[in-house]
Amino acid sequence: MRSARLVVRVLLLASFAFVQPACAQPAAGIAAAAAADVPANARPKIGLVLSGGGARGLTHIGVLRVLQQMKIPIDYIAGTSMGAIVGGLYASGMSPAEMQRQLGAVNWPTLLSDNPPRPDVGFRRKEEETAFPMGFEIGYRDGEIHWFKGALSGNNLELYLHELTRGVDHIQDFDKLPIPFRAVATNMVTGQEVVFRNGSLYHAMRASMSVPGMFAPMELDGQILGDGGLVNNLPVDVVRAMGADIVIAVNIGTPLMSRDQLQSVVGYASQMINILTEQNVRVQLAKLRPGDILISPDLGHLTFLDFTAAGEFVYLGAKAAEAVRPQLAALSAAATLYAQAEQRFAVPPPRLPETLDFVTIEGTGYTNPQVLAGQMETQPGRPFSMRMLENDLARLYGRGDFSEIDYQLVDSGRGQGLVVDVTEKSWGPNFLRFGVSLSADLQGDTFFNAMVGHRRVWVNSLGAEWSNEVVLGTMLRYATEFYQPLTLRNRVFASAYGLVQRALEFFFDDDQRIAEYSVLTQSAGADLGTPFGTSGELRIGYKWLHQNAGPEIADKTSEIYQTIKTTETGVRALFRWDTLDNPNFPRSGLRVNADALFGHRKTEYAGMTFYDGQSSRAGIYANLAHDLWKNGFVNVAVRAGGITAASEKTDPISDFNLGGFLNLSGLRTDQLSNNYLGFARAVYYHQIGNLPLLGRGVYIGGSLEAGNVWFDSGDASLSDLRKAGSVFVAADTWAGPFYFAWGLASGGQSSFYIFLGRL
Repeated sequence: MRSARLVVRVLLLASFAFVQPACAQPAAGIAAAAAADVPANARPKIGLVLSGGGARGLTHIGVLRVLQQMKIPIDYIAGTSMGAIVGGLYASGMSPAEMQRQLGAVNWPTLLSDNPPRPDVGFRRKEEETAFPMGFEIGYRDGEIHWFKGALSGNNLELYLHELTRGVDHIQDFDKLPIPFRAVATNMVTGQEVVFRNGSLYHAMRASMSVPGMFAPMELDGQILGDGGLVNNLPVDVVRAMGADIVIAVNIGTPLMSRDQLQSVVGYASQMINILTEQNVRVQLAKLRPGDILISPDLGHLTFLDFTAAGEFVYLGAKAAEAVRPQLAALSAAATLYAQAEQRFAVPPPRLPETLDFVTIEGTGYTNPQVLAGQMETQPGRPFSMRMLENDLARLYGRGDFSEIDYQLVDSGRGQGLVVDVTEKSWGPNFLRFGVSLSADLQGDTFFNAMVGHRRVWVNSLGAEWSNEVVLGTMLRYATEFYQPLTLRNRVFASAYGLVQRALEFFFDDDQRIAEYSVLTQSAGADLGTPFGTSGELRIGYKWLHQNAGPEIADKTSEIYQTIKTTETGVRALFRWDTLDNPNFPRSGLRVNADALFGHRKTEYAGMTFYDGQSSRAGIYANLAHDLWKNGFVNVAVRAGGITAASEKTDPISDFNLGGFLNLSGLRTDQLSNNYLGFARAVYYHQIGNLPLLGRGVYIGGSLEAGNVWFDSGDASLSDLRKAGSVFVAADTWAGPFYFAWGLASGGQSSFYIFLGRL
C-alpha cells in the first residue's frame, strides 16, 4: 500500500511539472519598439501570450495591471494552462483588480481537490471520510478493480471557472469575446496540439489545465484533452495566426534543478518534464520578432504549488512589466483610443429567468435522475436564483456519486430551463476506501489496524446503499449496513445492520494491568430515521447486542477472572450531527454523537446468571471547533454516559472507559472503567507549516483534560475529577492525523505517544 501511494504522489508531482515552463532569456536584439510591418496611420494589433506555470501563472495578473495602467490595448490573447485561465478571464471582461480579488480569496486547497467544502458533503460520506481518512478510492465492477482516471477530477475548478465566466456563456465564438481568445490543450491520443476557438470558455480553460496524473483528462467532442504545456507552453505562433502585429509574451520560467536537487525519484521525474517543456518553449521564443516584447519575471523561491502567495506573485508580475516600461510605452494608446477599446468590456450579462419551465438531469447511468432532481431546491415554477442552483450542485457533488457536474441554462421549445449534466464515476458503483490506525506509547501499549471499506451505491432506484467494513490487526471486525431511502427526497430511511468484532479489554489495579480479556461482540438491529440535510440524522430502532469475554492473560484459577457473557436488547435512539470543516483538525463546526438503549440486560458470570432485568444506557460525545486567529484554533470536547442495572461493576466490556492520549493523557489505555463517566478537554492547535503532497497542515499544541468514572451516579463529583494534559506535534497527513505527544496525569503518571490514522 505504501509503495502504491508513493507512486501516486510521484506521478502527481511529476505531472504538476507539466505546467512549469522552462526558463528562457530574451533573444538578443528583441526590443519593445513598435516596429511591426503595418501602415503608418494604423495602430498595430497587439497580441498577448501567457504561458503555463501552475501557481506561478498568477504573475500574469500583475503584468495585466501594468498594461492597463499604461493604456495598452490588447487585441488578441492566447494562453496555456494557468495562462489560459488568467487570459480567458481577462478576455471575458474581468479586470486585473477583480481577478486578483477573486483568485486571491479563493480556497485553493478545496479548488484543487475532489472534495467540495465539507458542509456540502453528504452526511454518510462524512462518516465514511472520518472512518477511512486516506483520501482516495478505487472501484470494483464485473470482477475487476477499476482505478480513477487521475488524482483529481477537476470538477471544483471547472465549476469555479464557470461561475467566473457565466456572463459570457452565450458567446460560443471566441472571436466575439471582448478580446478574441485562444486556449491550447493537448490531444492525449494523438499528441497533437488542440487550439480552442469556440465552445464554452470555461471548458477551454479547464481543458488547457488538465495536468495528466493530477487532473483527469477532459473528454470533449470525442477528444481526450490534457494540459497544453505538453505541446505549446508559450503559444506565440497561435496569437500571431490570430492577426497580431506585435506580441507581448509573458514566460513564467522555472529554472532547471541543480545536481544536488536531483536526489530522488520525484526530482528526476520533475526534471524530465521540465526538459521536455523547455524544448517547445524555445521553439516559440525563436518566433519572436524585433518589436515583440518578452517579459520573464524573476519569481525566486516561489513554486508552482504556492497558490496562497497570490499577492506576492502579482507584485512580481507588475515589477517585471515595469522593468520593460520603456519598450511598452511605445504601445500605449491615446486616452480616447484606449477608452474606445475599453468599451469592448461592457458586455451585458445574460438575463437570468425568474422561474424555470423545466429541470432536466442528463448523463445518468446507474443513478436515478428523478431522485437527483427531487432532492434539488431548484424546481420548475419556483423562484430561481444562482445561489440556490450553486447550493444544489454542491450537494449533488457531495453525494460522492459523480466525478463531474456541469449545468446550462437553456431556452428551447419547452421554455426556459435548466439542464444538469452529471458524469458518474467510471470506477463505480462499487467503491473501496482504506485506512490505518497505529498507536504506541512508552507504557507497553501498541495497537495496529488496517481497514477496508466497501460501498455499493444505487442498489435500487431510490438510491439504496450497502456498506461493509473490514478491520484486521489488533482488532478483528466486520460490520455491514443496508441503507434504504423510502422516498424520492429521502425524507425517511430504513436501515438494517450487523457487526462481529473481537477486541482486547483490560483490568487494572490502579495503574497496573492485572488481566487481559478477549471480547467477542455481536450485534444486529434495524432503524427508521430521518436525515437533516448534509449535517446529520436521527434514528430509532431495535438493537440486539451480545458480548462474550474470556480471560486471555490472568489467573484463570481465580474466581475473579472467569468468562462473562452479556446480552442486551431494546429500543435504541441515535442522534448524529457533523458540521466540522475538517474531520481531523477542525477550525469550525460541531460534531455530536448521542445514543441511548432502553430494554433488557442479562449478565452471566462463570456460567451463573448474575443479573437479569431492566436496564438502560446512554452516552454523548460532542466536539466544538472554533477558529481563534489565522494560525490558531481550539477544539473543546465533552463526553458523558452511564448504565443503570442492579449489578456490580465486574465485567470489562464497558463503553465507559478513560485513559490514553487526549482521553486523560498519561494514563494507560482504558485504565479507568466503571458504570458512569464524565470527561471534558480543550485542545489548542497552532499551525506552523504545511506538508506539500503528503498532507495539509503541521501543528504544535497542547491539551487540558479532566474526568473520571464512578460506580454510581451519586458518586460523581467535580472534586473527584482527575486532571491531565499533553503537548504534541501533529500533522494532517494523507493517511489521517499524526501525533507525537507527551501526556501527564495527576498522580504523576506520564507517557509519550505516537498516533497515526483514525483515533
